[in-house]
Amino acid sequence: MTSAEMNRIEKKQTFLFATTMKLLFLTLYATFLAVCDGGNNNPPPSTSIDLRRWKLTLPVGTDGGKNGKPKEVMPDELAAGFQSEFFSLNDQGAIIFRCPFDGVTTKGTDYPRSELRELLDGKDSSVNWPLQGTHSLRARCRIIQLPSDPKVVIGQIHGYSGTTRPLVKLQYNKDKVEALVKISPASGKDQKLTYPNVSKNDDVHYEIKVDESILHVTVNGVTQSVNVLEYDSRWKDETFYFKAGVYPQTNQGPPGDCVTVEFYELTATHSKPVQSTTDDR
Repeated sequence: MTSAEMNRIEKKQTFLFATTMKLLFLTLYATFLAVCDGGNNNPPPSTSIDLRRWKLTLPVGTDGGKNGKPKEVMPDELAAGFQSEFFSLNDQGAIIFRCPFDGVTTKGTDYPRSELRELLDGKDSSVNWPLQGTHSLRARCRIIQLPSDPKVVIGQIHGYSGTTRPLVKLQYNKDKVEALVKISPASGKDQKLTYPNVSKNDDVHYEIKVDESILHVTVNGVTQSVNVLEYDSRWKDETFYFKAGVYPQTNQGPPGDCVTVEFYELTATHSKPVQSTTDDR
């Protein structure tokens, strides 16, 4: 075989290899888009869950990029049919929350989120609820896609004033769900309530409820309760709101990779009139 023939064979092999690798890359990229981007022709999330008293925070900037403040979507826009690659509906009627590790973050945190924030009157963030009365957030969800550090918050009761920490964060952590209850509005110390034997892709039925200052957290039929005011009487001066969705507790992961949680049910109820305050958060 002549050197010219060998060169032709080598060039052909190189071309075939390059073509194969290109096709493989395109296949993998298309698979990634299907997993993380979530594009589909399904109806918007507002057809499945009442979103008229929620606003949405997304892991992208207001211009749709990766800089600046995160984009917020108000209740009117959500109810009118808003959807995106981070907030959509699947074929089973569940809301899909997706959050990339490299997304835009809110003030005071290092982690991005795709998360709903309760807005009781549909527009004013200062209208919230006190510890008095009965206030409940019920949900059914599934953890679909996780990072190697698998901590993701799926529900919260958050204090409204600027110095107050979340009263409780409900998070999935490996094969369990944990409720992290703050001891004090001004302290970072938690009491941890643990609910074991919950795996990825399992149904997670949860309720976070405050009933006359008693916090009840129920996960898959198991309830644990805490008297909030016995921890710190300063909680009585706060007002609160619910949050639900995807809030990863890490920002370490492959660029563009996502945490994904599906919500099949989400309902917030209140037994007494809400309160309006002047602080903002």
